[in-house]
Amino acid sequence: MGKGQNEGGFSEDQLQMYKDCFKLMDINKDGQLDKNDLRGAFDNVGVLMSEGELDGLLGEIGGACTYDNMVKMFQEKMAGDGNDSDDLIVQAFKAYDQEARLTPRCSPML
Repeated sequence: MGKGQNEGGFSEDQLQMYKDCFKLMDINKDGQLDKNDLRGAFDNVGVLMSEGELDGLLGEIGGACTYDNMVKMFQEKMAGDGNDSDDLIVQAFKAYDQEARLTPRCSPML
């Protein structure tokens, strides 16, 4: 375990950031993120999500999307349970330009 990390592998600063983000996304302040909360969060950053995409995100939690369940899901993903490959993560970040806009990337033709 790294310096300042709890048993789940996150630092206190990271946990506080997750808690702050959760509170911002929990529009109706009921302690759970639902489809409307997620839709609003994505709308605020200019990303339109379909019903299926929202259902898929909520399905990854495996129960009510509370702060604790969300952190547990992050811990499982970081431990490798359903974790995306490093290459996929790097490609996702490269899909955004410097102004955080999604831009199409094409491989050069050989």
